[in-house]
Amino acid sequence: MALGFSYGGTGGGADFLPIVKFDARAGRFFRVDREDGVSTPHDITRSFKAVFDFENLEVGWILFNSGSAPDFQMVPFGSPMGDRPSESHKRGIRMSVKLGGDCGGDCRELAGTSAAMMKGIDLLHDDYLAGLKSNAGKLPVVALDDTVPIESGTGAKKSTNYQPVFKITAWVKRPADLPDAPARGGEKKAEAVPNWAPAAKTPPSTGSTRAAAPMGVVPHDEEDFG
Repeated sequence: MALGFSYGGTGGGADFLPIVKFDARAGRFFRVDREDGVSTPHDITRSFKAVFDFENLEVGWILFNSGSAPDFQMVPFGSPMGDRPSESHKRGIRMSVKLGGDCGGDCRELAGTSAAMMKGIDLLHDDYLAGLKSNAGKLPVVALDDTVPIESGTGAKKSTNYQPVFKITAWVKRPADLPDAPARGGEKKAEAVPNWAPAAKTPPSTGSTRAAAPMGVVPHDEEDFG
């Protein structure tokens, strides 16, 4: 795993991309649409499929402030992250993705600091590097295959997050509308959209070691990524 994160602890004038969010507490993906200053989350877990722009993956420090804009201090993957800006900043990732037609079809920003989410991305990145050897110049089409419950803490402080299990279903040329650049480029603050999505009342059903797949993902044809 090459992103360089530890998963044992806690972890301009450019146009901004709308966001897609993985809620590790619920094990679900949400597309967050913003209109007239109102953010509306749409659960796209069952249909989640997207082209992941690993060529422009960013890592760094992120601070999600409730009710105000997130603060991103990001660098291209492979570059030194620099010092932690504050005790409240957490290590995180950011990249652009293009959603499949069944879950919106547009380009979005995916960012997060959850250790469970980043471990899933890290494992996917390993698969990306392995597959890139025979798919030079292409990007992976990724589906959410399952989620794995990750427990932490004990007693009253015990909690469960869900690690996404991704699967590369195909490789495609970069879609024409997927920017060949970092999600926002440089160190900028995002527009003031809340980093939230309603958690499920109960988490996805789990087996002895793995969560039952909350989405029933079935690989789709890749023609919508052209």
